[in-house]
Amino acid sequence: MFWVASISSVLTILLICYYYRKCNWKYKILIFRLNTLIRSSRKDKNVARRLLKQVYVLLHKSITNNDAAMAYQAIDLLKLAFGYGIMRQDEAMRLMAISVAALNQKQPDVASFILDAFRPLIRQLSPEAIPSVAEQLTLIGVIALKQRQNFLVAKITECIFLIMDRGDAAKDKKIITAAITSFKVLGVLSLRRRDIALFREMCTRLSIWLTANQPNEELAEDLVRLITAWLHRIVGINSMRLFVLIEEFTDALVQSKILDSQLVLLYEEWGNLAATACLNPNNLMAGKIIRFLFSVAILRQNYCQWVKVVAVAGRVIKLAVSRHGILGSFIVFHPMLDVGREILWSELRFVQCMDECKHKMLFAVVKESLIIISFAAKQELVGSSGQTIVDIFKCWVENPAMAANHKSIKKYCQMLLLFWLKDKRQVKKNLPYTNVLTEPILFTDSERLRFKM
Repeated sequence: MFWVASISSVLTILLICYYYRKCNWKYKILIFRLNTLIRSSRKDKNVARRLLKQVYVLLHKSITNNDAAMAYQAIDLLKLAFGYGIMRQDEAMRLMAISVAALNQKQPDVASFILDAFRPLIRQLSPEAIPSVAEQLTLIGVIALKQRQNFLVAKITECIFLIMDRGDAAKDKKIITAAITSFKVLGVLSLRRRDIALFREMCTRLSIWLTANQPNEELAEDLVRLITAWLHRIVGINSMRLFVLIEEFTDALVQSKILDSQLVLLYEEWGNLAATACLNPNNLMAGKIIRFLFSVAILRQNYCQWVKVVAVAGRVIKLAVSRHGILGSFIVFHPMLDVGREILWSELRFVQCMDECKHKMLFAVVKESLIIISFAAKQELVGSSGQTIVDIFKCWVENPAMAANHKSIKKYCQMLLLFWLKDKRQVKKNLPYTNVLTEPILFTDSERLRFKM
């Protein structure tokens, strides 16, 4: 009987140990201890630290055993604890580590559930700890996109917007800078994956937030860097659908005057990207970028900024001409020509009064255009600037996608020719060998006098 009793005792002890070691028993014990801690008037930090450590052990074990149900229960414990402010200093980093562990174990659904635990954490953490949360979320997003788990990135962007919606975020430069940096990284990676829906959602919501909160001028440079990083990827992809999205996003920021203090930086950075795009004859981005920069400069009506845009555009166009010739790079030159045509047509309609600013803007475009035309003529060796203007006119009117108004196109090209004809020394040897542009002259004597032709 003694041996039977001994064996029974041993089996009982082993059975108790077995059930105690099972996750379900551990979960029940942990939830009891957590409820006790929540109800206590004074929350002991050491008790909280040990409790959270055991919850993470349970969660990690559930992920290792591929026990999704128990993992969800453990995450619910974390969410409950965070909701009552029970957390440690580096909690965001621990959540990131366990999320990455779930992704590495090919359990994206568990990782998605872990991301929900960031929400109460973001609400409870002090402002000083929030930038670190944005960094950890970004790291999870990078790994998720690498594994093509795009739906996780959508949840991560929701968490970052939750950070920006905190009451203390709009006036805290560190928080907003961290959020913008996260969007820059995640936006570039989503563009690399061609996830248009995610990128559109990111642009739309970020535009709404920035317009509503009007961040200070110090953040304008960060926003320009963000937009430039996105555009760099779009130029590489050569996608018009994506360019339309970033164009709308940037235009919204310009209309809201958020970027006013850094517009010159925007012109320079986008000009560099247009120069990169123009090297590829099949890339349509260069002309689109130049057209957008001109639209921003027209909106601002600032002559110094206008001169800057004209110089940037001229630099890009000359690079394109040197690679592909004047006709091969016409799609890059066209935005500058068309802007000149529009300003001229606008000026001609107002006979009684003259807008001095627009007048100066027109002459800046004409001067730069003639420099480009002269550069193109020298590239051809046997050509002349006059004949190059005629060739541009023919190319322009023969392209139905670019020929807006035949008469206004001819009139602007005649203006270029008439200004070129003012240099008598060059004209004697280099007159165009066709009169397709010169007959009839569409400018009246008063108009020629007005524009000093």
